[in-house]
Amino acid sequence: MKKRKRATCLVLTFALCILSVLPVRAQQHWPEGPAVEGANICVMEMNTGTILYEKNMDEVHYPASITKVMTALIALENCSLNETVVFSPDAVYKNEGNTSNISRDVNEEMTMEESLYGMMLESANECAYAIGEHIGGTMDAFVKMMNDKAKELGCTNTHFNNPNGLPDESHVTTAHDMALIGQAAYKNETFRVIVGSKSYTIPPTNKHDEETPLHNHHKMVYPYRGDYQYLYEYCTGGKTGYTDAAGSTLITFAEKDGLSLVCVVMNENSPAHWTDTLAAFEYTFENFKLCQVSEMEKEDKQESGFAKIDEDAYVVLPATAEFSDLDRKVIDSEDNNVLGILQYSYADHIVGQAKVYKNEFEEQPFQFTSTEVSSGDESEKSDDGKHMIDIEISKKTVFIVIGTILALLLLFVLLRWINENAYLIRQKLATIKSRHAQKNRYLTIRDTRKYKKRQRKKKKKDLHF
Repeated sequence: MKKRKRATCLVLTFALCILSVLPVRAQQHWPEGPAVEGANICVMEMNTGTILYEKNMDEVHYPASITKVMTALIALENCSLNETVVFSPDAVYKNEGNTSNISRDVNEEMTMEESLYGMMLESANECAYAIGEHIGGTMDAFVKMMNDKAKELGCTNTHFNNPNGLPDESHVTTAHDMALIGQAAYKNETFRVIVGSKSYTIPPTNKHDEETPLHNHHKMVYPYRGDYQYLYEYCTGGKTGYTDAAGSTLITFAEKDGLSLVCVVMNENSPAHWTDTLAAFEYTFENFKLCQVSEMEKEDKQESGFAKIDEDAYVVLPATAEFSDLDRKVIDSEDNNVLGILQYSYADHIVGQAKVYKNEFEEQPFQFTSTEVSSGDESEKSDDGKHMIDIEISKKTVFIVIGTILALLLLFVLLRWINENAYLIRQKLATIKSRHAQKNRYLTIRDTRKYKKRQRKKKKKDLHF
């Protein structure tokens, strides 16, 4: 199976090379990044996974409360929102005091949905701890789930020790790894709703007779404590974080013109985490654009009939560049349903990829759009008014095509044999020609003697009276 897939990849690569008409490309140039104060930042386009801007993104630091993005992701993947979360003594007493909390009591009960809003909007550490215990049974089991998930997502410098990000020397990650975690979490619709909410109200519980109002601390989403200066119209959500050891950390999501971005800043000083995130988003939206691969390949006439390109695949490229400027290569896939993967790059940046699937053909006429049809022929039109021509491909046609190919192959072999044996053929022809010349010479001499003899006899006859 693997050999067959490799062969298919080679055929696909060859087909792309044959079909490509490559113009002279302009020099590839990646836009110059924004000026930021922070030392650690990563901006990723989430549709493609392309890193559009980074600064020391793989440097290890403490994440503080942006850890809760991972906690929310695991909760949403493993629980329903109406499950009951019970707050244990550890959840309450280990996470109050000077840490962010919403003053829950021992044995208080809330739904998973209410707990998630408390954790993500008010950054309530006791909610994060209670969620971890509810899912994992023990905190050690939940932490293992966090680290296993990080590894699954491709994180290479991450190790979690708790679900809330409270100070721990071995609880570390990077801006790049947190962008990968944010990308995975953002695919979940419930997560997007929660992190993009400006406020939420927890109804009375078995321990609280009154409602508990919650407000989003992310100032690009909601003017927390009356601070309007960082509100950003394209921001769709995020999570704040801070400890003395970690400094200010921030993960933020934004969407505009088809681009879906996640920006992570770490080890920052306030308010630079806001201003750097704003600068990164403005730089990205101004300098990049998103393109659907299947549509662009059709325009470039790269898509072949035996294969189809994933319609959900995109590439992101500089606003001044064209799709034809991208470098393309075919890589193998472990998925048996995938013929190969088209990987695109620009200026040494991988900007997206697209899976290529085998087309499932049915025995029915293929329709081709007619480029020129006389105005009087209105017999067949497509729904959009274009003239269509139906061509049926039968077994007879297939045999004719195969026969033609075989005939061409035989002709090629014959011409090659003639070329390799040309000298011997010329020698043989020269020998035959020489023998024929000798024979003709002999016949000429003999015929000449007979002619002279007849002429003498005729002369004697003419002299006789």
